[in-house]
Formats: sequence, structure tokens, C-alpha cells
Amino acid sequence: MKKFVFCLILGAAAIFTFFAGCSKETDYNSFISEKRSEIYLYGDDNIDVKVHICERETPYLSDGYCGDMCDVTEIFVKFKESPESVGAELGGQGGEMSYMSVTDSYYLSFTGGELGEAPILCLTYGGGEHNYTLERAKYDGVISIPEALESARQYDGDTFLSLTNGNNFEGEIYVRLIADEGKCYYYVGVTDREGNTYAYLVDGETANVIAERKL
Repeated sequence: MKKFVFCLILGAAAIFTFFAGCSKETDYNSFISEKRSEIYLYGDDNIDVKVHICERETPYLSDGYCGDMCDVTEIFVKFKESPESVGAELGGQGGEMSYMSVTDSYYLSFTGGELGEAPILCLTYGGGEHNYTLERAKYDGVISIPEALESARQYDGDTFLSLTNGNNFEGEIYVRLIADEGKCYYYVGVTDREGNTYAYLVDGETANVIAERKL
């Protein structure tokens, strides 16, 4: 009888240890410092527009640590012939856009990030206002940010494991939706506290890692 009770105690202890271990499994999603979840596009012979909807840490530092997150909308506008100045309004927010000489384009960002299916971007330039209906780049069948991250983790488990300490992750993660020629991908980047970045390109439909690079 005593032997039977002892075996029951050992079994209960083993079950408790198993579930305790599971409960401490690292949640890598809680260590993401940038999530680009949506992209909106517009293009014609005169202008190309790209809008990113993100959640990212503030201040934005690539230091291997995650900070407080906030919603951010980014607007990028490139003209065939750039005007002297450009103003932008989208979703009730906007302002004067900054000119970026390196890319010969204009840029504006502000907090917030809910736009819906076909938002209208109003640009002011050349003495007039111009409205552009944006198209959502993400389509049915595109995987989620957690799925893209899990794909990268399964692909290169050694890197993730080397930065994992118990249920803590000693680095920060970036997951960014990418749209190229009508197809969606995800960039998954892992930055450690020495400044090394491990980058993975994930197919947005199959979740397969199709390229990797250490920066």
C-alpha cells in the first residue's frame, strides 16, 4: 500500500513538473518591438504612394530591448516630378511631409493606425488638393504576424534558443509585412544585445522561410 501511494505521489509530481514547464514556455510574441500589420498602395503615371500601419516601440531603438509600444501610420509619396512642398491628410490626421533627398520622396508619420478597406489620402501640392483611394495590399490567405514569427523560430530554432533564458528573451524582434508585385511576405528580424541581427524572409501564404541573412 505504501509503495502504491509513493508511486501516486511521484506521478503527481511528474505531472505538475510537466505543466509547470509548459506554463513557463517563452512567448516570443511579447518580445516584438515592431509589427507592420497593413500596407496600403496607390500608383499612377505621376505618383506612387505607400502607407504602413505599424505598432512599434517608442522611442524606436535597435538595442535588443523592447520598449513601450504605440500605433504608428507612415506615409511615403514619390512623384515623377517632385513639387516644392506636400501636405497630407489621412484618417483625420496629417501635416506637412518631409522631403527625403536620398529617395527623392516625401514622408510623414503620426500616431494611430485604423484605416479600413479603401481609405482616401488627400495630398496638397502644386496649389491644389488631390484625393487618392488607397488599396489594401493584404489579401485573404496571408498569414498573421504570430504565424510568420513562429515560422522563423521553427526554421532557426538554435538562434532563438541561444537568446532564450527561461521564459525571457534576450533580444528584440521585428515582424514587418512586405508587399511586392501583388504578393505578400514578412520580414522577421531578431536583434541581440550585441547589435547582431538575424533576418528571415517568410512567404506570406505558405509560411515558408525563403531567404535568411545575418547583418
